[in-house]
Amino acid sequence: MFGFKSSEKGEAEEAEAGRVEAMKVSIATAIDHMKQYAEAGNTERCEAANKRLTETFKNPKLPGEFVASARAAVDALLVHSYMKATAVATRTAVSAARADNVEVRDAKIKHARELLAGAMKAKAPSAFKAQVEKILEVAQLSGGVKAKGPTKAKPKDTAPKTPNRAKTFTPDPDPDAADGSSTSVKAGKRQTVSC
Repeated sequence: MFGFKSSEKGEAEEAEAGRVEAMKVSIATAIDHMKQYAEAGNTERCEAANKRLTETFKNPKLPGEFVASARAAVDALLVHSYMKATAVATRTAVSAARADNVEVRDAKIKHARELLAGAMKAKAPSAFKAQVEKILEVAQLSGGVKAKGPTKAKPKDTAPKTPNRAKTFTPDPDPDAADGSSTSVKAGKRQTVSC
């Protein structure tokens, strides 16, 4: 009868170890799925996976080292998903600005700024924020600038056109000549030509 108690404890410990291993496998699988979502820039699914995994990490039976490494991987994937989504939205805003589509440009700039805020909340590098802000400024200043008519910077040209006198050249009369003839100098001699 004494052997039954120790075997029951051993079975309980084995069952608990099996559950912990199953949880580790489940967490690793969830992180693999989260990698795919992060590469696609799907921030909603990454946020949902982050919440589920955060709740799972609260289990006291999981080893501390495993939880710390899994938490670091989840945080890195969350930052990556926000950075990817921000980059895609920024490129779309620049493309819309080049196409002179002001409404789409403004909507994409707004969306990119929201994603940038999420990326900074997830601890993205500050250099990323500076780069995105510069690109969004370029997109904001691009497109929708063409004016239909004169502006203060480019007023209407009202000066008379100068005639093209390249083919119809007539020499100016010599002011010294009394009869209206012009003079030309050839080889040091002064010649008078009548017009």
